[in-house]
Amino acid sequence: MAEYVYIQNYTRNGQMGISHVVFDQIAAIATNSVLGATVARSKKGLFLLHKPIACQIRNGLVDVKISVIIEKSANVQEVCLKIQEEVASALTMMTELIPFKIIVEVDGIK
Repeated sequence: MAEYVYIQNYTRNGQMGISHVVFDQIAAIATNSVLGATVARSKKGLFLLHKPIACQIRNGLVDVKISVIIEKSANVQEVCLKIQEEVASALTMMTELIPFKIIVEVDGIK
């Protein structure tokens, strides 16, 4: 069963709901658009389930945690800052919710 986040509708013509999965997809697309970074792959095992992107929505604020792979020649600090900017901009524009915290974890170098 999908859970939805309902967006404030100022026209009063109905309700608009966005699935929680969409927030992860928006963050993944924004992260992959940054030069020198890609979203890490999911790690699956018997008891280990690792999602590379996790979004939590509380009181209209979004907390995002992203695991990325950085290219060898890229400046890690600049790439991570650019990822935070891109994800914040994409989530704000597409969902009207403000990202509160965006944590970028470097999972590896390629």
